[in-house]
Amino acid sequence: MPIFTPAHLGKWEPLYSDLLDGETSPLTEEGTWLLADRSGLMAVFDDGEPVYVGAAEKLGKELQIAVAGGAESELRTLVAVIELGASKKSAAARAKSGPLSTRVSRKIAKMRFRVVPASPSQMANVAEAFAVVADPRYNGPTARANAALDALPK
Repeated sequence: MPIFTPAHLGKWEPLYSDLLDGETSPLTEEGTWLLADRSGLMAVFDDGEPVYVGAAEKLGKELQIAVAGGAESELRTLVAVIELGASKKSAAARAKSGPLSTRVSRKIAKMRFRVVPASPSQMANVAEAFAVVADPRYNGPTARANAALDALPK
């Protein structure tokens, strides 16, 4: 697999640098309520390492669901599968409520996040490109390749 660098992003490189190198905030309900209905890109960090890069039309709502559970969240599902060994088939439902949800919430409580604005028409493609370059632990190309290899029939 080729190694992608921020230079491959062209005009998007400054936004990428701002997202990954800027000041982070704790991933808590108190830290996310100000975001409200803003759209944009988000990066979630664990011990300073990017673990998730994504986009949302309502950043505040998306991050609050990731923190509190109760609804399906891609971040919570990925934490359940990758960190806690949950089955991909049942992880989304189990990460919403129940004992696994509590364990996911404890993991997420230790994380930090950073957001940057992006236009709704472009943010999904930009987030995907940023995930390729950053290669976050949960949704980067290495994680997806490892999951594909693990899913091969025995």
